[in-house]
Amino acid sequence: MRSEIPQLEVVTAIADADFEDFVAQLLFSQGWSIIYRAFDSDAMNEFLSSRSGLRTVIIYKADLPGLMSQSLMEYEDDPFTFISLDGSEPAAHAVMQKIRSQLRLPLVQSVDPLKSREPARLQPSALPQLFTVTGSSGAPGRTALALALAEELTALRGKGIGMIDADFRSPALTRRLSKSTKENGLSLLPLDSKQRPTALPELTPDETAIVDLGTLPALGEAVHDRRWQGSLISAILDATTHLLYVVRSTDESLDELSLFLKEFPILLRKIPITYICVLVGNSRELRAAEARFLSLTTAENRFMLRESQLQGATGLISMLGSPKPGKSEIGKIAQSLATSSR
Repeated sequence: MRSEIPQLEVVTAIADADFEDFVAQLLFSQGWSIIYRAFDSDAMNEFLSSRSGLRTVIIYKADLPGLMSQSLMEYEDDPFTFISLDGSEPAAHAVMQKIRSQLRLPLVQSVDPLKSREPARLQPSALPQLFTVTGSSGAPGRTALALALAEELTALRGKGIGMIDADFRSPALTRRLSKSTKENGLSLLPLDSKQRPTALPELTPDETAIVDLGTLPALGEAVHDRRWQGSLISAILDATTHLLYVVRSTDESLDELSLFLKEFPILLRKIPITYICVLVGNSRELRAAEARFLSLTTAENRFMLRESQLQGATGLISMLGSPKPGKSEIGKIAQSLATSSR
């Protein structure tokens, strides 16, 4: 199966063999692919000349023999990302923090996600609450979950929730909600693909919205994508206060979850993530899938739902017969989101 989030290809250029080995082992454990280890500038330059046009991350230190700052400028027009570990202590957290701080990708860049607003100037409590639903391919139930959570949050908070359909390939949310009317306190906020939006609709600081993002594109595609879709995904992820990743209890869907857990959080700014597995299949298959999901998401915020709990999401609270919000399993997810966003 083709990875939705392919491995990053990395060159290490560090003279200190012990430190280089530590960094290489650390990156390997995180799912990064070390394709070359250069121990002097000539070796690095020779290898990079053969990589022209291919995206490569070069992790280096200034102690590399022959390395000069002007030599790095020669690669400005190539899809290379140079990350310096100078001054970083030999500790896993410190090294990864240093790498994240210097990695320049659309998924972590500082953008203005709310049009004219500048989030850096707002206090965290004054920012809109934005819950983004994404997940594996194969229609695991993202839209139904987004609607069900919106209804629960509306009941919990006593005010309406804005819905944003950013899944332009399959705009199921748009089909379920009307732009001109409010249903059960839910309203569809405008985001027209024909206008090629690069930012979210403007939200006030006290608003809460849920984004149906669909399946995230391949990492390599997102990195190179300078079109409006890439900018919009960057804006959404940059403004997200809590990410929900949905999978089905199938081998293919859980394989994608495994890749997501291994690689994607490294590149994403630190966002709270909730993992949700929608259970389908016979009892034997379910037991194996449940065990794998629980193993993959150990120490993570996670929930498991029966597929029947997502059918007919609009009006879900009354369908399940919950006298009060928060009683169903989806209600528990909504409760956790409401608590984490305070």
